[in-house]
Amino acid sequence: MSMPRMRNHLLILLVVSGFFVGLSFIVANANTIGWDQLSLGWHILYYIEAILFAIQILIILFCRGNNPFNQKVLIVGTVIFLYKMAFDPYLMMFMFFKDRGVYDSYAIVVYIILILGFLLHIFVLLKLINGLKKNNADSFEKTKRSKFRIWLPVLFFLVLLSGLLIKTGLLGDFELMFGVILVTVIYLATLIGVCEFIIAAYCIFRFPSFSVNAPPKQQYVNKKKRRKRKK
Repeated sequence: MSMPRMRNHLLILLVVSGFFVGLSFIVANANTIGWDQLSLGWHILYYIEAILFAIQILIILFCRGNNPFNQKVLIVGTVIFLYKMAFDPYLMMFMFFKDRGVYDSYAIVVYIILILGFLLHIFVLLKLINGLKKNNADSFEKTKRSKFRIWLPVLFFLVLLSGLLIKTGLLGDFELMFGVILVTVIYLATLIGVCEFIIAAYCIFRFPSFSVNAPPKQQYVNKKKRRKRKK
């Protein structure tokens, strides 16, 4: 959870989310749909996306100092924008549904997937929390730090593949269903991955040893001993 690495995470998430939201915005402005034909709710959603992109860029640009405040902003931002990236692919799919005139047919299926996926996310998060209680906070840093490197390139490949196949229409009538499958894989993988960052955020806020300016270990241990004696 080093600060340069978290900034890199946010930059990659910015690119990936930008691809999904940008493609959905292009489809929304196509002749088939038209921006003016979208309801106010969709307009507000795109305005919120623009605000979140601006905040994400500001965090990347200005949280550069190596201090606890910037560290906390970066880890909270990583958690928030991972959630955002999990849902952004479905914004793209919704615009494709509207473009093909099948929104009513596919929307209910997507909403069910979103609910079930979020329940899975809660289950994985609770399981991770219970596992952390059985061990200790320091073991989390040693065992979880490398997983993000493994699944992020896979998700990025799925991003490009889903957008390319749907935009070019290579799969004919099956492209929308194939797109739903791909973005669902991205959605589930991201929600599972964000659980580890939630635990990391908790550790950074809760335990001084996770801070970039952590106190000397012996000093921290002595403080804990003095507190026990007072009790």
